[in-house]
Amino acid sequence: MSAVIEVANISKSFGPKVVLKNVNFQVEQGESLVVMGGSGTGKTVLLRIIMGLLEPDGGHVSVDGKIIQQLSIPELFEVRKQIGMCFQMAALFDSMSVAENVGFALKRHTKMSPKEIQIRVDECLAMVGLKGSDNLRPSELSGGMKRRVGFARAIALKPKILLFDEPTTGLDPVMTDVIGRIILDLKHELGVTSITITHDLKSAFAIADRVALIFRGECIAIEKPDAFKVNPHPVVQQFLRGDADGPFLQDPPPPKRNRQEANV
Repeated sequence: MSAVIEVANISKSFGPKVVLKNVNFQVEQGESLVVMGGSGTGKTVLLRIIMGLLEPDGGHVSVDGKIIQQLSIPELFEVRKQIGMCFQMAALFDSMSVAENVGFALKRHTKMSPKEIQIRVDECLAMVGLKGSDNLRPSELSGGMKRRVGFARAIALKPKILLFDEPTTGLDPVMTDVIGRIILDLKHELGVTSITITHDLKSAFAIADRVALIFRGECIAIEKPDAFKVNPHPVVQQFLRGDADGPFLQDPPPPKRNRQEANV
């Protein structure tokens, strides 16, 4: 197998706050990587850097061997067509029907006829269990249905890569399980490579080929679920237990000063 996505020494800060620090990993063809971590640890920032929506301060991301940060705007648009982004809370267009939301990219980026677009929209909705919901508006949908419409929209252009940003946030346990199964179904049916950001451990272990944990901007573990569960790192074990006590919530040590600074 070959790496579809390579994240190489990615660093990103916003002012004095270091969000990502020398993050490295590869995602192979057809692999499902789940990235976990506390709130504000840079997980969504990482997805935006992979999409080319944010510039890293250091390092680079390559997709299919193309370094995102070196592409022209037209070249970046072509790469983005190969990536389906499933936003947190779905981010649907409220003024559009379900069918119009799912077909938006098809209408904008292809020369498909209205009939061809409708056929593809129906296919995508069927894949996420929403066949026949074409004429509904986002205001008529439950939270889980909105997420599934977002998935249908993300796969409309038949992408090679799917990025899921907190796909189960705010959902009840049953719908969380439904969403996890749909993510697995899309992987098996479409053969896509995926990265999923989530806090839900059950979903993570159900859909992941590998699990990564980001702590204070660094990727401190990335391994198969069974190995991750027994990783002795205290942060990994605290995250798995969900305990308040441990290094996860402790303030980071102050940065070291050199001798000259200390004597000022």
